[in-house]
Amino acid sequence: MSPPAATNEGSEAMRLPQQIAARLRADIHDGTLLPGQLLPSEFQLVERYGVCRHTARCAVALLREEGAVYTVRAEGSYVGPRSAPRRRPPLKCEEVAGDLRERIRDGRLRAGERLPNEVVLAARYGVARDTVRAAINLLRDSRLVHTLPRKGTFVAD
Repeated sequence: MSPPAATNEGSEAMRLPQQIAARLRADIHDGTLLPGQLLPSEFQLVERYGVCRHTARCAVALLREEGAVYTVRAEGSYVGPRSAPRRRPPLKCEEVAGDLRERIRDGRLRAGERLPNEVVLAARYGVARDTVRAAINLLRDSRLVHTLPRKGTFVAD
């Protein structure tokens, strides 16, 4: 989409945040953005409309004030209502955990086998070590792996 046109026509001219909010509102009403779906991030709105971050933030705030969207800290803003299941792309740690889970289930990683260390996994998946730790925690929560201090993380029996 092209940036909203800036005008100086007085009271009839919509300010940029209202113009962006109107375009997002139209995307919600025509089904381009579905309930539970993430709105484009502030950065994406800045890039798409050629505006500053404050303008993008104000546009989202307008939609939030009217109840069209709600915001979850550290995730983003979702199309309302809150009761709609969230549709978001998986987090990197969920992608890593999913791949490791698949390797365990199809036998490429066997019961009792030690997982590669965090440094190796981080390099393999192109992510930070904290992301690998979060992925391993997801696997641990699912009881697919267990960790022995100073020995490593192993596929559960």
